[in-house]
Amino acid sequence: MGEKVRIINEEDLGKLKEGGNAGPMVIVANQPEIVSRRLKSSHPINLYVVKRGDEKRLSVLIAQLRVRRVNPVPITEDNALTRREFLMGRLSKVKLVNAPVVFSESCIARYGCTRCVDSCPSGALTIKDKSVNVNPSKCIECGVCVSECPTGALAMAGADDEEYTVAINEASRAGFRRLRFTCIYDESPSSGDEFTYKLPCIASVGPEWLTMALTLFNEVSFTCPNESCKLKGLDKVKGLIDNLAKVINVEVNGLTIKVPKEPENHPTYVGLRRSDYSNALKAMKHISKGEVAQGLKIFNVKIDNDKCSFCGVCFAKCPLKAFDVDNTQGLPTLKFNPLKCVGCGYCVNACPEKAMNIEPGVINDEWVVKVKDEVVRCRMCGKPFDTLRHIKATKARLGIKGDPEWLYLCPDCRRYYTAKQMLKANLKPLN
Repeated sequence: MGEKVRIINEEDLGKLKEGGNAGPMVIVANQPEIVSRRLKSSHPINLYVVKRGDEKRLSVLIAQLRVRRVNPVPITEDNALTRREFLMGRLSKVKLVNAPVVFSESCIARYGCTRCVDSCPSGALTIKDKSVNVNPSKCIECGVCVSECPTGALAMAGADDEEYTVAINEASRAGFRRLRFTCIYDESPSSGDEFTYKLPCIASVGPEWLTMALTLFNEVSFTCPNESCKLKGLDKVKGLIDNLAKVINVEVNGLTIKVPKEPENHPTYVGLRRSDYSNALKAMKHISKGEVAQGLKIFNVKIDNDKCSFCGVCFAKCPLKAFDVDNTQGLPTLKFNPLKCVGCGYCVNACPEKAMNIEPGVINDEWVVKVKDEVVRCRMCGKPFDTLRHIKATKARLGIKGDPEWLYLCPDCRRYYTAKQMLKANLKPLN
């Protein structure tokens, strides 16, 4: 949990002392559009303004900020101190940076995922010993790493799955029908049935959050107060909207998206990124175009039937449990769920036959049959012990020619068979 939310009146703003505002603060004002003061000791992500009497908007903000897990961190600047700062006893300049925090229990870097590191424009993220490390002094607070992470293992203040899901759930229940994403420097007021969600940068929004928003609100929009911003959030958002419009039937007008037909059920989200995304995609399936989704973290694993040995490594090793083994009409079957797959590539690297490849997929919430096999029963005792594909792969790997009988025996019978053959070969007849 973050610190408790401070609710103050506009007239009390000038009484706050420098250095006393580490956590989030909501300023209740008569005219929020003219409240522009920013305390030097505070990061803008911790300051919110609400119009007096707007209890609905205030309640949503309080619910969001109460679950804040991440706060900006202080880092030392290299700039020289002023005379006043020196006389006040300061030894160095410090600024607050809203750098991402990594939750290792959710991170799949240990399985080979590098999406956050690959996407970081400032080199603030690195991977060492299969773990993601963050250098706050290099962070430019764009939030791209947060949006690229497929499991929600990275979070920043204002860009965190727990904050976001609480906010949109509350805003939807409160009756807001429009959601606007914007950045912390946008001071334009919200009005009517629109709820404004402030982020470090609109680049923090990935396909998961956008799709989830479209299941709860009639309209979702993005604004950026500075079109020449060096973080280039607008470019990323435009690409995201274009990719979404190619696979889901939505109305797009610039940076505004509308859903022509609302889902029958509005999901309640819990802050587990892939699970929430799966529920959102299921709710949007009724307006899916059935096209391959580029850039939306929807994947398909293609399996070469001629190479697959049905060894089960992919089923056993997948960190998101995207594979399952079942019995379909008496045949062992390998199934795949596209909405569980995050494209980490662990199955591809683990496959001993090199029979797998990952490619963009379509929105599909059903298990897809990938490979069917046949059960092999021991020719001596009749007990099922292997699959036909695995036996063929074993023959190829060991260079076995022909079709020897022992290959179709279970381990117990194979030991008996081997011992019997050795005795036959080595025992000499009595004279």
